[in-house]
Amino acid sequence: MHDETAAEAPLAGIRVVEMTMYVQGPTSGLTLASLGADVVKIEQVGQADYMRSFTSLFGVTFDERGQEWLYASLNRNKRSLVLDIASEAGRPVFERLISQADAFITNLRTAGLARYGADPETLLGLNPQLVYCRGGGFGLRGELAEDLCQDTVGMAHAGFMDAISSTDVPTYPPGALSDILTGTNMASAVMAGLIKRARTGRGCVVGTSQTQALLWLTSQAVGVAANVGQRMDRFDVTGAWNPLFTVYETADGWIAIAVLQEAQWQGLAPAVGIESWLDDPRFATFEDVVANRAEFTPLFAAHMRTDTTEVWWRAIRGCGAWVSPVNRVEDLADNPDILANEYLVTYDDGFIGPPAMLEVDEFRGARGGTADYGEHTDEVLTELGRSGADIAELRNDGIIA
Repeated sequence: MHDETAAEAPLAGIRVVEMTMYVQGPTSGLTLASLGADVVKIEQVGQADYMRSFTSLFGVTFDERGQEWLYASLNRNKRSLVLDIASEAGRPVFERLISQADAFITNLRTAGLARYGADPETLLGLNPQLVYCRGGGFGLRGELAEDLCQDTVGMAHAGFMDAISSTDVPTYPPGALSDILTGTNMASAVMAGLIKRARTGRGCVVGTSQTQALLWLTSQAVGVAANVGQRMDRFDVTGAWNPLFTVYETADGWIAIAVLQEAQWQGLAPAVGIESWLDDPRFATFEDVVANRAEFTPLFAAHMRTDTTEVWWRAIRGCGAWVSPVNRVEDLADNPDILANEYLVTYDDGFIGPPAMLEVDEFRGARGGTADYGEHTDEVLTELGRSGADIAELRNDGIIA
């Protein structure tokens, strides 16, 4: 971040210590860093973050550049400190770092945190104003709290694989969606904790789990099942309960249309050149369309295949119905509307990605790069008051790298 940009960042001046692994935890630090927080990520001596060396993911094999991108996608804008926090010489460094931090984020399990002396009681004892954030898997309490969990089994446990499937066969969307959602919610928890601290003057323990995040995401579907005793219909392109609340194939792709009110149907019909259908008693009103969906759907589907997605999108926009092309993920980086909003940007290292999850006073996210393993170790230790001789001794003893 340039100095002038850093000064405008919403979380400028907030110091965060991160001890995380894989995707969920790093996403929390990524989110806070994208909003301007100073995030110091601790990596182990002799063991860089696993995500620096992943060679394949969801059917994609990465070359060296691909590996760089994968790590950058989760750890951009952070500083890297390589430190043996469990050692006798490294512990004071860690404690000093915690004493000066505003927040600590982790997705390690309880046993690991206790082994490192990084449990909530210990760290809040060192810094009573610390916001301590823990990310969990199946839950933060109960029988499953310490079970191993990542996005695959997390999505299974929370019903997400079932909720998003179009059939009774579970589906698994690529991209670690639940990890990223949970990590983002962890960052939101940190920000809520900082607000509470500002009000009370005391630190607090905050957090979330994959199950909690996914139940929040699917609260409508889960709520219908829990409170009404039914489940929402699975999505079916050819048999939607509302044939104007679905997607249709066009001459060159797909388009999504959503109509829920009479006025929207009255606007849509002339927009796509079927105004005469309004004189047909089967389709005269929106209620008629829904009631006669078995007849309407194949006729409308055939009509939509007569022209391109672009033509239909331009025709439908402004008629009162909701509409959008069904974009392919490989086309998003060139989408002019996405680029105009800076929802995807090109960083200085040439990688493309979303700079932040939100904007504040038009601040649209930090655009910094990714730290090499241990790149900021000397810098962070100097800020903690360590002399050059101290740093050299720690490195010679294998406490830092």
